[in-house]
Amino acid sequence: MSKLLELPDHGRLIVCTDLQGCLRDFQTIQAIYQQRLAETKDAHLLFTGDLVHGPRIKKNDWPDFLGEYYSDQSGEVIEAFVQLQLAHPGRVHAILGNHEHGHVGGPHTAKFARDEVTLLEQELGPARSAAFRFVLASLPLVAVAPCGAVFTHGAPAATITSRADIESTHFEVSTNAGSPIDILAVPVLGPILWARSAAPFIARQFLKAIGGTISVFGHDVVPHGFERIGDEQIVVSTSFGVADSNKVYLDLDLSARYQTVYELRLGEEIRPLYPDKRNPEKVSIQAAPS
Repeated sequence: MSKLLELPDHGRLIVCTDLQGCLRDFQTIQAIYQQRLAETKDAHLLFTGDLVHGPRIKKNDWPDFLGEYYSDQSGEVIEAFVQLQLAHPGRVHAILGNHEHGHVGGPHTAKFARDEVTLLEQELGPARSAAFRFVLASLPLVAVAPCGAVFTHGAPAATITSRADIESTHFEVSTNAGSPIDILAVPVLGPILWARSAAPFIARQFLKAIGGTISVFGHDVVPHGFERIGDEQIVVSTSFGVADSNKVYLDLDLSARYQTVYELRLGEEIRPLYPDKRNPEKVSIQAAPS
């Protein structure tokens, strides 16, 4: 399977980050995508990893900083993703996140349980787990579009010189890289899945090697929904850890050519997941640097 997903140069692209087992938000972005497809007859949907492993917290103990309460439904999210792919062949995509990686050769995450990978697979049972791993093992690591956008789960902090560096990665890591701390040292794979930030010159080098101009990623939580970093990077929070009023997704024109992330405008390319809940007074607008 290719580790680099090539998106087309026409149509619209809906981009969603970090669901972490939130089926309600999956269903919302699915409805948005299907409406966009009906309107344009040419639309794609991309998830940038971490569809799985949500909070295992009782409703009465739910902290405000995690946004609205939900119950982890990781198995249902992956199965709904597969059904959506089948319904729209070649139009629904996902790239690997660090939480998916634990199921296909990476370190087992421990965000909300001591071993989220083992716990989820025990809950799913052998047959569903095998199907689950098959889907995750087929996911690419990076997506790129002719519009200039390059999509990764974590920050574009990997040092690469060409697309071949992406294609040559392997999901199976050695026992010496069996923890989130150790895997950051694994070339290419570690930073792409785990880095929360990238120095501007590294990000520019990464983009140049792939033929892109802007980097889009999730992984980290931005409480107000998105954050631009320099001219090249934008972090987007569609679901996990963000209040409904601040969750955003991207709606990109695949026939365009975006030179900087400041060309992504709030209300146009950057859109609220729940527009009826959006509070304009709390939206932080970053002006382009002068």
